[in-house]
Amino acid sequence: MFSLFSALAQGLVRLTHNLAALLLAVAVALVFYQVFTRFILGNPASWSEILARGLIIWSVFLVSAAAFWHGAMIAIGLFISRLPTHLRIHGHRLVCAAVLTLLGLLVWQGYLITARVSRQQIAMLEISMSWFYAAIPVGCAAAAIAVIARQLVREQEHRRARHAPAMGERQAGEHP
Repeated sequence: MFSLFSALAQGLVRLTHNLAALLLAVAVALVFYQVFTRFILGNPASWSEILARGLIIWSVFLVSAAAFWHGAMIAIGLFISRLPTHLRIHGHRLVCAAVLTLLGLLVWQGYLITARVSRQQIAMLEISMSWFYAAIPVGCAAAAIAVIARQLVREQEHRRARHAPAMGERQAGEHP
């Protein structure tokens, strides 16, 4: 069960990471298009700026899952590494609980604001503003899955390390 969840979480992390990179590349192309139309043609395409902004917002929230999976979001490694070895897993659990609480609040509040702005239109694009705000609950939900999967990996590593024989100890029946 754990390996299935871990594989699905890693697939989700890869998907969100690659999708974020693609959206960022499209946003960069749109910004170049905006500069070209504004300064070369003298007739700016107003829709490209707002669309690029929305794609960048989506990129940031989507890539947060990969950042949490790789441990790149909150730099607390210094503090946890200073804890005694047997307490480090508790430090990771505390951080995991705090991060999941924050992400849960962001998912919930992001959903509420997305629903609240669903009737508002982005004038230049003629689409609902909720498409941009939906990045908050979607990205934070993906990040929460990555946080849970990462913590499960830590728990499994902790269990293995705790049950592994200490270096230098001999197993029963081993010869010197």
